[in-house]
Amino acid sequence: MNQILGNVEIELKEESHHFKHFFVFSVSILVLLSAFFAYLMYNSNLNQKTSRFLQYNYETMQLYASSNSYSNLEKNNSYTKKFIIGEIEIPSLKISYPVFSKLDDESLKVAPCIFNGKMPPESGNLCIAGHNYNNNKFFSSISQLKKGDTIILYDTGHHKYVYSVFANYEVKTDDLSPISSISFQHELTLVTCNNFNNHRIIIKAEY
Repeated sequence: MNQILGNVEIELKEESHHFKHFFVFSVSILVLLSAFFAYLMYNSNLNQKTSRFLQYNYETMQLYASSNSYSNLEKNNSYTKKFIIGEIEIPSLKISYPVFSKLDDESLKVAPCIFNGKMPPESGNLCIAGHNYNNNKFFSSISQLKKGDTIILYDTGHHKYVYSVFANYEVKTDDLSPISSISFQHELTLVTCNNFNNHRIIIKAEY
């Protein structure tokens, strides 16, 4: 009997030891995941602040500049070479951002970028890409847009172009059909990533 009790006690101690290891491991994983999530949120918020700062500069220059040339951004601005060509506003999503005329990794971190086509009144398919920050702005929520929703573009000459959404769908990363165009139409294509399946979310609008 004593031997049986001793064996049971040993087994209980081993189980307790394993449980402690499992608990410590679980807590460590939770801490690492929390830290990673906090880092992602920090970077996203930082990019949001940078974009808002650029938009403020853009609006200020519109008010006080004597011409339509806005290439002379503040000399100490690290984004001087990334020329702001206009603004995009989506009222139903309550978002508004400056738009860069140049697409590269660094530009995409702080604002939507044109990667195909020209700003209106030029006809064709104007394509704008924006990061999906998972509901922390940029193009996170464009999948919620419905037919008839409004997308507004402003150019540097204070002209306003109102587009109406007519399509919302997804494509695989190697599908380039959304950037095709009919030259005489005025089409707008917004592109962002679906972070769950790595597809591309496509919004089509026209005016």
